[in-house]
Amino acid sequence: MIIIHGDNTILSRTKLVEILENAKENNTLVERFNASQLDIPTLESKLQKTDLFGHSRMLIIEELHSQTRSKKLNTMIKMLASSSMNLCLWEKRQLTSSMLKKLKADQVFEFKLANSLFTWLDSLSPQESTKVKQIKFFQQAVQENDEYMCFIMLARQVRLLIQATSGGQVKGPFFVINKINQQAKKFTLKRLLWLHDQLHKLDKEVKTSANKISLSQAVELILLKL
Repeated sequence: MIIIHGDNTILSRTKLVEILENAKENNTLVERFNASQLDIPTLESKLQKTDLFGHSRMLIIEELHSQTRSKKLNTMIKMLASSSMNLCLWEKRQLTSSMLKKLKADQVFEFKLANSLFTWLDSLSPQESTKVKQIKFFQQAVQENDEYMCFIMLARQVRLLIQATSGGQVKGPFFVINKINQQAKKFTLKRLLWLHDQLHKLDKEVKTSANKISLSQAVELILLKL
């Protein structure tokens, strides 16, 4: 069994694609499911090493540990742990050591977000005096993570700040909520909505290949205008 996990979903997805390509090169038949699509009988039928024609098979299951804790989930984990099937589990979250221990994987690939990303996000401010520092932190975050991941996390941070500024309830650990509330005090709601609009436009440009500069350069320009 192979397990791919961690909050850096860009890199973890890249690893999953690599595994899919290797399977294709080895003429392995691949079946891929989100865990929400599976029930116990279906999973049991899929845990067969070969098909009727003797082809080797691989079963890929995504977001198993994103499912609600239940007897069904526990049963599925036990079935996977005891199977000799060629398995690959992809998780969008970081698994704990106890979760990993239950699955008894042969290979585990963990992809974490570098601390530089959070340092940059925490530095976000409309204050002119901090612009140079923000750009420096952003460049470091891009170098150690991925420019698209930085863009995704920036959009998420802005949504949380808008929630906090508009009186919404920010969910998460206390220290995260406290940091967001403190950071939100530096912004007006109007400024955050402007930033959200800029990121939305940039996202559309990226998806339609309409941007004439790199994504990281475009984000830098937005930060300078903030």
